[in-house]
Amino acid sequence: KMKHKKQKECLNRGDLTTFESLSKQHIRPLIELNDKINSLTASEQVINSTRIVVVGDQSHGKTSLLEAISGVDLPRGEGIQTRVPLVLQLRETITSEEYALIKIASSNSSAERISLDKIGSEVYHYTKKAAGQGKDVKDEPIELKIFRRDQDDLTLIDLPGITRVALSDQAGGDGKKLETLILGMCRRYITPEESIVLNVVSAMVDFSTSASLQLSRELDPEGKRTLLCVTKVDQHQEEGLHDKITTAIETMGIPSQMVYAVRNRTASENKNNLPLVEVRRLEMIEMEKMFEHRSEGKYGLGMEALSKQLVRIQYENICETLPLTRLMIEERVKVLQHSIDALPEYIADAVVCRSKAAELIDACVCCLKDQIHGHASLENTFSNVESCEGKSLELSLVVKDWKEARKKDCGNASVLYSEEKFLGAFSFQLELHCRTDGEDENSVGLFLIIEVPKGEPIKKMIVDYSCSAFCEGDEIVTESTSNDFIREQIWGWEPFISEDEADDLSGKMTFTAFIYVDKVTSESEDIDRDGRMLCAQLSDLQDEFLSNIESLHSNHFFFSEHFRKSLAKDIIATRGGLGLPGSVAPHLPIVVLKRLRKNLAKMCKEYRQSVFQECKMTATAILCNCIKESAHPQLLLLLEKKMGDVFEEQMKVLGTHHASIIEWEDSMHSSNHYFMDTVQSIRENIFDDGSATPSYLADLDPERIKFMSNEEQKLVDMQIEIFAYWKLMKKRFVDNIIMSTHSELVSKPIYNILKESMIKVALCKNDEDMVSLLSPAEDAVEERTFLCSRLKKLVEALELLEGFDETVMPRVLL
Repeated sequence: KMKHKKQKECLNRGDLTTFESLSKQHIRPLIELNDKINSLTASEQVINSTRIVVVGDQSHGKTSLLEAISGVDLPRGEGIQTRVPLVLQLRETITSEEYALIKIASSNSSAERISLDKIGSEVYHYTKKAAGQGKDVKDEPIELKIFRRDQDDLTLIDLPGITRVALSDQAGGDGKKLETLILGMCRRYITPEESIVLNVVSAMVDFSTSASLQLSRELDPEGKRTLLCVTKVDQHQEEGLHDKITTAIETMGIPSQMVYAVRNRTASENKNNLPLVEVRRLEMIEMEKMFEHRSEGKYGLGMEALSKQLVRIQYENICETLPLTRLMIEERVKVLQHSIDALPEYIADAVVCRSKAAELIDACVCCLKDQIHGHASLENTFSNVESCEGKSLELSLVVKDWKEARKKDCGNASVLYSEEKFLGAFSFQLELHCRTDGEDENSVGLFLIIEVPKGEPIKKMIVDYSCSAFCEGDEIVTESTSNDFIREQIWGWEPFISEDEADDLSGKMTFTAFIYVDKVTSESEDIDRDGRMLCAQLSDLQDEFLSNIESLHSNHFFFSEHFRKSLAKDIIATRGGLGLPGSVAPHLPIVVLKRLRKNLAKMCKEYRQSVFQECKMTATAILCNCIKESAHPQLLLLLEKKMGDVFEEQMKVLGTHHASIIEWEDSMHSSNHYFMDTVQSIRENIFDDGSATPSYLADLDPERIKFMSNEEQKLVDMQIEIFAYWKLMKKRFVDNIIMSTHSELVSKPIYNILKESMIKVALCKNDEDMVSLLSPAEDAVEERTFLCSRLKKLVEALELLEGFDETVMPRVLL
């Protein structure tokens, strides 16, 4: 953080020799290091280092000020000329040669060397390349490095001037939209605590109306990192400019040593191309006349004093912020490395690809076998579950001036974010909408954003969180809830604070969130539904099938009055047929049993289909767990189809087996003694007075049977025999169906067919196709390339910082 310390009298604005000698030895290497760190970390929003950001309303003299500091001509004309951020790197040439280097910051090409007189036209040309042919603004920085004699070593970032007047090709001609775009860009650059804000305000306007100063006061209310530069003082014809500046210092809370009044270069000075030293000498002669009544130390005068102060502040700020920047870079390196490790690599060697494919197939089949054997459940492959579950963190977002924040229009300008915090590789951040544009317009919305690293097999997170708002330390509202977070989902409240309540609040607002991660579920856990493996699922299906068969006809059914009447009806219908007089037709029991079996085929099909779905679903889940879609999408698709084909083929084979088993039962034959044992057991239960009679035989009273007619006794015998054969057939049928199903849909595919079939279809390809088959998904390749590029820059930044030791850097603001 930038600190303001009382200067020694020997280091006042008139005696700069000590600082000049320091500049040659220390300032340039440090500024060059900081510029390089800024460039290398540009894509990392959570990493910031020192930068001086020049902001101001349009036509307040911002371009003229930069020309005066740099001594070169920049683009001029009607409307906004600075349409993109201009990173102005000023350096004193170490030779007699003066020149400049220019490039678009995001470009990988080398900077173009140009002469100083070409700077204006080249900046205009590069602006068109970066932002387009029209007049729209765009956050696409241009780097301009100028080497001149008698130049202070300084780096400034010039942002587009704030305006509400839009041309037809600027933001669709919408002045309000243009202002919002520029203010949003200014906000992004000056929000970080490491940024120093140089506000440029014309002497001829009311300072309190400056949009840039209003933004600075919102983001830096104590004025610790805000400078005010009053330009065009030579054009201020009225008296009282000194009082005007003094009043601004007192009312706006800007330290006097951070306020400067300057005179821009005149037209004749530009035309004659006077050296910087001469221009500044002439400026000070005129300034001393204009401010002859100014008290010493009230505020600074002239470009020379402003430039030196900027160098001092930049130097001190770099010394103090680079250690923190290094820590942030180190943390970001860990996060990026974890994200890269979770992404697949491209394999160019066909031999390695074949080996990898065989290894993945073998792992998949082994996991399937473990599911059948009932071995330990698959381990959760998500590496961050243990590092996140049961842990908590707090987020905080401070709005220093709530009234000012509420003045912002709905959209980007009214949206604020807390500092990003991490649990493992998960990032957590608060998003505050000071003014919403949804259903509850103008209310306050508060949201929790969780970012999951790409490549991690996360299905959902169960998170408990509570959010609170405090006004000047007093709690206003607290909300808490628990949610199942799914990828790309944002939680929160809209409204969190109603419009009326929000309008009544003022001063400092603090928004906090306490987050507790209860559970993280990975996609691999889909395989173990409720913690049960495939063998348990199949066992449940077997029990269900057996239960369904049992429920077809209970023991009571065979000895019920209904069944007895049905048999009697069949006997009467077949009386007088083939056989001895008074005997029951021999085919009648067979007809009855066939009628009882009519639903077996349907139940068998349902069981077969259930086992097929369970095996295929589990096998597919294991395949997707072993072979990530992002890693090898083509291989996964090929093997998934082959696996499906194998199970489909086995399903057809099993259907034929089941049809044969059902057909076998038509023969009504058995050599198993179980049939006669059952018949004899029932008769003993009926006629043995000493044994306990089962409830389903309660109606067969032995005394009653003795007085039955021959036909009635034969009816009882048929009931007993049909019941006994049904029990025999049921046991045999269920065993045959279950055994054949397990054989064709479980044992054969998993132990014999799957591995051989998948290896054959995957490894039979030529070398080129084999490499293509194991290629990662295109978006994963792009993501890995992008992350590796970012990581490379951060590692380079850390290497540059290795030699930096803040403890030995000389301090000039004593």
